[in-house]
Amino acid sequence: MPPMSPIQGNPYQQGPPQGTNGLAIASLILGILSMVLFSVILGVIALRQIKQRNQNGRGLAIAGIAISGLWVLLIGVGIVVALATADEPDRDASGQVTTPTNVKPTDLKVGDCVESLQEDKSVTGLKLVPCSGPNGGEVYAVFELPAGTWPGLTAVQTAAETGCSDRWDALKRTQEKDSDIFYLHPIESGWRLGDRGTTCLVVPAK
Repeated sequence: MPPMSPIQGNPYQQGPPQGTNGLAIASLILGILSMVLFSVILGVIALRQIKQRNQNGRGLAIAGIAISGLWVLLIGVGIVVALATADEPDRDASGQVTTPTNVKPTDLKVGDCVESLQEDKSVTGLKLVPCSGPNGGEVYAVFELPAGTWPGLTAVQTAAETGCSDRWDALKRTQEKDSDIFYLHPIESGWRLGDRGTTCLVVPAK
């Protein structure tokens, strides 16, 4: 008996693409319009349908998802920039504040003026005002206390007062009779987070 030959036949061939997937088109359009969530969802569904139905549009779906990812990146960068510049005071060419602005004590710079100060109270926020108008004090020095463990409130106050007095003397400015030296220093909770900043101000005498 002669050997039997295998049955010859044409292997299965996939037919031509069945048009362009509508969801892929929608994904691209929604991505361009920054409708990120819908664009990504439709893009993922479109990729699955394109593979199952042998359709065109894979590039459109991928483009829609990619554009949505770009929108997310841009939004994230925008949020970071907004947080970084929140309450940033307007300054002129010389660095002087031109518009009253609420800031944190740690944002004060030499030459800044504040609206008011209160003794014996924890300061969490201050209002910067133009030095050309009425104000409650002007920053003349900013420095860091030595690193280390919390030395205690009295030690911090002493170091801050001494540092501010020395820096005032170094400026060789005569303290007017109607002015005093005021300083802002770290508190224990801030110290544990790395805050060592001390701010020295000359303020109207009371």
